Amino acid sequence: MAANRRLALHAALPDHYSHLEVMASTIDHGGRLVSLVANPAQEFVAVPYFTKLRPPPRYDATALICHGAEVREIPLKGLDLWFNGIDSLGDGVVLSAARCASPGVSYERYGEPVPEEELTLTTNVRVVDSRGQTQAAFYAGDGVEKLMTDARGHIWTSYFDESSYWSRNPDGTRSYGFMIGLARWDHNGGEPWMVSSDTPDVPWCDCYALNIGCEQIHACPYPDFAVVELDSNGVRAVIDNTITRCNGLAVTSTEFAFLDQYKDGDGFRWDIRRGRRDGAIIIEYDREHLVLPDGRQPSGWARGKVGRDEMLWLQVDGDRRRWYRYEIDA
Repeated sequence: MAANRRLALHAALPDHYSHLEVMASTIDHGGRLVSLVANPAQEFVAVPYFTKLRPPPRYDATALICHGAEVREIPLKGLDLWFNGIDSLGDGVVLSAARCASPGVSYERYGEPVPEEELTLTTNVRVVDSRGQTQAAFYAGDGVEKLMTDARGHIWTSYFDESSYWSRNPDGTRSYGFMIGLARWDHNGGEPWMVSSDTPDVPWCDCYALNIGCEQIHACPYPDFAVVELDSNGVRAVIDNTITRCNGLAVTSTEFAFLDQYKDGDGFRWDIRRGRRDGAIIIEYDREHLVLPDGRQPSGWARGKVGRDEMLWLQVDGDRRRWYRYEIDA
């Protein structure tokens, strides 16, 4: 039987913001809590099967960067998308919206190159400075699952199974593609580097788990769950993996910790499956059963799942204001 492992409460939004809707939240590469909050009195509405409220077509919000008791506020005026991703970038933040509107051409034309001026592509990633001024806005494709930045100022976007992207062609047209997996952008957008182009034998139906470390990046795509290891120069290795259930990932030079969560009777169970690399394959050698700091079982699914090197930060379903921390060998 797996031994219990208590999570640590890492960060929580101050009570001062308890009346605001949390639209997005993360832990940045410096361990700080970064959130996007807005007053729901701005005609926010409930959406069936969603825990978050949908904002109106235009709304105001505030980005919060919390370092202990110190909180820096960045006012954001007139936002026009339902932004559900945020991270710090320089002295400001970057926002992402998961979904894009229709590109404005019929579905019958998706199989052919389309002149770029005929496409209406949603600029669903926004880079904002410390004063709340937009410095860059660009199209990052539909189906963004996770937005993260690294210490070098790169923007990473991972994608779920409905992802698609209209890529540029030299002749001024764009072509439709899908199964993007993972993309890296400069701080001002530009042409992305996409991992799928360098891993032709790896299916990228969904990038289930992502770890953005100081020196290396690790991604675990569905359905094969191989671990793709990257650095600033591109793909370093594709490692076969015997652990085929993974929702979050923590990594050291020798260890991998995969989050596996599932229904357990009337409740929920969060397990960490520990693996080590043995040549070209990862082998499971141990399991840990995660519980909350007071020893209770989690009351819902783990959300957030932000991996950075040996750390994995999680949120308990229904509580987007608190982050709990798992650390390999803590």
